[in-house]
Amino acid sequence: MPTLLHIDSSPRPDSVSRRISAEFAQAWSKAHPDGHHVRRDLAIDQVPHIDAAQIAVMHRLETESIRDLEAARNAARTEQEAASWRVTWSLIDELLAADTIVLGVPMYNFSVPSTFKAWFDRVLIAPLIVSPEGEGPLSGKRVVVASARGGAYGPGTPRHDSDHQERYLRAALGMIGLAADLTFLHAEMTKAHHVPRLAQFKNLAATSYEAAMDGARTLAAGAHR
Repeated sequence: MPTLLHIDSSPRPDSVSRRISAEFAQAWSKAHPDGHHVRRDLAIDQVPHIDAAQIAVMHRLETESIRDLEAARNAARTEQEAASWRVTWSLIDELLAADTIVLGVPMYNFSVPSTFKAWFDRVLIAPLIVSPEGEGPLSGKRVVVASARGGAYGPGTPRHDSDHQERYLRAALGMIGLAADLTFLHAEMTKAHHVPRLAQFKNLAATSYEAAMDGARTLAAGAHR
């Protein structure tokens, strides 16, 4: 059964990134009537930040060169480690089960929301990091990032060098094998609709938004793997 993991991180119920990720999920479900849609809302069900207990387990995995997933799953030794590790593995199991992943990630202060960072810090464990050959347990999955940006950060724009959102996500997801089939759907200039000095860019914002929504539908309809 094909499985879609759908993760949102914006705290706004009707945010642009949520609309794009929802459009993808709806089109994916239509294209996969027998599919399984798993939803995780990081704004409502916030993932606890990585703690000393998880770091202790992660250090042990690295020190003992543990790459086997089942061995890693049972690596906790203390009650505190076990409690923290259960949180982490509920997230990892969702990733392992998914064929396609859509991430709703707005740009916050040139990067990503802390809710998303907390999730990623949990799932980046040694056995999921790709080998020198670029392969890992999560390799082969399709990933789509539904992104919203208040300004314009694409190539040729004045703030292109301040885009630490896409650069971070490409590097971070690449560490665990999720960048080989990675697509970004950016809706830019979203602040044009409520910031007076940016009102001149409303048409640009609308065009960017529609392109992202069209891209979501097209990508989801073609995600038949």
